[in-house]
Formats: sequence, C-alpha cells, structure tokens
Amino acid sequence: MLLLLFETSDGRYALDSQKIVEIIPCLMPKKIPGAPDYVAGIINYRGEPVPLFDLCILSGGAACKNFYSTRIILVHYPLEQRDRVIGLIAEQTTDVVRCDESDIRSSGILLGKNSSSSVVKSDQDELVQLYNVEQMIQASIVQGLF
Repeated sequence: MLLLLFETSDGRYALDSQKIVEIIPCLMPKKIPGAPDYVAGIINYRGEPVPLFDLCILSGGAACKNFYSTRIILVHYPLEQRDRVIGLIAEQTTDVVRCDESDIRSSGILLGKNSSSSVVKSDQDELVQLYNVEQMIQASIVQGLF
C-alpha cells in the first residue's frame, strides 16, 4: 500500500494513494458564498467544478498556509449518483511511504457511529493517522456543492 503523507494544523496524516486522482499546486479558488469556512472555494479542473476543502480548518486550526509544499490533493469522493472529484488543501504534501496492511492499526478511538480512526507506523517510528475522507467530510456537504 502506498500512502501520501501531509500535515494539517494538528499533526501528520496519510492518505491511501488509490483514492488520489492527482496532486496539483495550490491555486486561488473562487469563493462560494454561504459555504462553511472549511470550504475554501471551487476550482475548474479539466472543465469540471471541484470544491476545495481546507484540511487545516477542518482539523480545528487556521487556514493552510501557502507554502511551496502546500498542495491540492484531488481525490475520488463516492456519492449515491456517481463518484465526484473533490480537492483537499494540505501542508507539507511532500512524502510517500510504502506499508503493508499489517502496519495499519486501529487507534482504539471511536469517531462516531460505525467509524474509528487508524494509525500507521512510518519509517521514522512516528505514528501517522490514516485520513478517511468520507468520515471527515460529510456526503451531504459534498452533494450540496455540486
């Protein structure tokens, strides 16, 4: 399994590369009036509107800073009608790590009904939380942006 590592205001996370469509430089999105503050706006990606979610704000901090390593991670998001592409703004999007399924463990923390968090031990012996997009961003929010 190949994981993309990134950071938010509250730590280091990993995202399964199979969910990733593309990683692009940070762009200035068009703001969406009335959207929650963690919705940074919307961009045009190959002729399709793509909403952007600021993962630093989603994790309870200030907006992601526009560092050279800040990127937009375009991912598939499953909806009832069809999968959509959404963008995740994250800092320090610079590393990948290869791991086995056996390296992924439950953190023992329940996030809500039928969901929990998982952690991955990286090469530097640090614990990195596996980021589950569907658990962190509600489908109703994503559906409302399309």
